Parts: sequence; C-alpha cells; structure tokens
Amino acid sequence: MEIRDAVYVYRLISGERLAWHGRYHAHRAGEFEFHYFMEGQGALLINRSKFVIDANSIYFVQPREFHSILPEAVEKPISYYAILFAPQADNSADREIVALMEHLWHSKNRVLRADAKDRFLLEDLYRLSKSNSERSRKAAEHALVSILYRWFDQIEASAEIVDSKRSKNEHVERALALMSKHVRDKLSSDDLAAMLGLSEEYFIRLFRQHLGMSPFQYFTRLKIEAASAVLVDNQLTVSDVATRFGFENPFHFTKVFKKCTGLPPREYRKIFFEAGKPPATPARPPLAQQASNS
Repeated sequence: MEIRDAVYVYRLISGERLAWHGRYHAHRAGEFEFHYFMEGQGALLINRSKFVIDANSIYFVQPREFHSILPEAVEKPISYYAILFAPQADNSADREIVALMEHLWHSKNRVLRADAKDRFLLEDLYRLSKSNSERSRKAAEHALVSILYRWFDQIEASAEIVDSKRSKNEHVERALALMSKHVRDKLSSDDLAAMLGLSEEYFIRLFRQHLGMSPFQYFTRLKIEAASAVLVDNQLTVSDVATRFGFENPFHFTKVFKKCTGLPPREYRKIFFEAGKPPATPARPPLAQQASNS
C-alpha cells in the first residue's frame, strides 16, 4: 500500500482553501481516495451523484471518478481527512482491500460509518505520512491497511446491530456534538454531564465504554486537533492559539500539544506548513489535468 497524499482540512468555508480543496477533479488509474468527514454541512459530488455530508462518515472514490466538495452553511464549516492511496497489485492484502471496495460500490453504497475516535487514528496516520523518516511513512501505510480492514469489517454487521448500537449511543453522540460546538471553550466533564442531564460519574462511565477514553481526554484531543490546523493555516502566535482553545497558558498548551502530536507547536508548524498549503494559484489542477490526459 502506497500513500500518495494525505490532507487535513479544518472548517472549510471559502477562499483559496475552498478553491483548491473543493475543486472538481479526478485521480489517475490505480489511485483510490477516501474522505473521512468529522463535521460540517454540505455535499460530496461524485460524478453525477450527490451525497450529503454526515459526521463520522467515510466516502470512497474510485480512480478517474470526478468529485468535489461543496460547503453549504457558513455556520457549519466542513472538517475532514482525505487519504489518496495506491494498492499494490503484488500484495495480497492490497488486492483484498480493492475487492472490498468493489463490493461496496457494487452494493450501491458509498458511505461507511466510523467511530468518533477514528479521527485520532487518522491524525496519527496523517502526521506519520508527512514525516521525513522512511520508517514513519511505512508505519503510516501499515496503519492505513489496518484502518481499512476495520472499516470494511462493518459491512457484515446486520442493520439490527447497527441500529441498536446507535440507540445506546444517544447520550454519547450528543456529547460529541457539544464538544465540537464548544471546542474553544473551557468545559469540564461535570459541565457536559449537566448539559446532558446526567450525573458526572455515569456520563464518564458511559463515554469511556463507547469510546475507550474519558470525556476530558477526548475533548483535549479535539482541541489539539483543531489547534494544529490553526497553527498551519495562519500566523497566530502559539500564545494566541493557546488562548483561542481555552488552555491555561502557552506552556500548558505546548506540553499537551507535544504529548498528543509528538512535536511542540512551533516545530509542528514548521514541518506541516508547506505540506498543508495548496499550490499557488495553479492554472489547472495537476491531478485533474493528468486524469483528462490519460
């Protein structure tokens, strides 16, 4: 499995970022892509089909399929990861993944559901894929295979099991929506429990049962994920970013940021700034040009 590109877009609305990330384009033969949407209101266009974007949804795109992203509400911008990858024909695991994707398309189902915590797996995958270390990039490729196998495993789950699981997660889903809405605020587990009408003890136990981490741990990682995008996309100081996301001070923010990403904020910005920038006003998107010439 070869990762050709990895993109993290935080709260896409308009401007140059939309012109590039939301452009209508296709990829070359042998290149597959998935989009993992975390939040926002809009649609993903694939050829002539339009799919409404839903939180924690995954959409796969085949080689040479034209697609674009259309945000629909300024107050609900879109955040997502996109991974472009090329399975290797001589690898049995890669061939099986291609077969699983074909099964998905033949069933006329474009979307898979993900756990809310999968965003953090993709955060690690994205970071590893951009590393200068060959071993880290290889680790990203192995992580991608593992994630894909786990996602496709759910195809075999019955609708009854899925519906039952969703009903049990009602409080957790509401908590996740509140965390996303208040990602810049200071909220404790007790605050969230009160918003949900639950006791703090029960809320923490319920949340940990479904997501494998406490509400505080999840909310902290959510803040760091958002802060990492802000660091890359603009020139705010580390102190300003810390304040924006409700951290006590820049030192506390730096400590937590490094614990989550493995890098201090300034080094993270230096490494990922170029990787996260769209090309400067291209006359024609390179991948779309390649697709049209092939």
